[in-house]
Amino acid sequence: MADENRHDDADTQKEEEFARLLTPSYRAIYAYTRTLLPNVADAEDCVQEVSLQLWRKFDEFDRTGSFSRWARGFIRKVVKNHYRRSRPHYLALDEALIDRLIKIQGAAQELLELRREWLLECLERLPAADRKLINLYYEQEESVPDTAATTNRTPAAIYQSLRRIRLALFHCVDRHLRREE
Repeated sequence: MADENRHDDADTQKEEEFARLLTPSYRAIYAYTRTLLPNVADAEDCVQEVSLQLWRKFDEFDRTGSFSRWARGFIRKVVKNHYRRSRPHYLALDEALIDRLIKIQGAAQELLELRREWLLECLERLPAADRKLINLYYEQEESVPDTAATTNRTPAAIYQSLRRIRLALFHCVDRHLRREE
């Protein structure tokens, strides 16, 4: 009985860890799949298949790596299989062309993921007042007049600050990306 409870606890922990990793990555997984498949229903079917495959292979996932990056490998295989199975319904795309499209889209996703990672780091480096302003405007989705009222500033000052902060974040992310090249 104790062995059974330990096994159930391990399964529960594995399920919770999988859900914690899949949940924030799901939108990126769907978006990437959607860029490769023009039909919404086909993309949804492929995402469902990818999710199942991710779960089946979850024990092989390297916890030090990116879950989204790992998932993209599954997406590529599932999408290629989808195109092979459904060729009569689509223009007959050459296998090499499909591989090239998937590779290009994967590189674009990698770049977006890197930009997001650096953006989070750059946000952390902002002064507290700038982080508060970003939080109010983007995360809490306050309007400029509401943000101005909250911070006792004019709307023009809020627009000017947001512009300055966006520019600083752009330069910070760009600097980091250039270093990685």
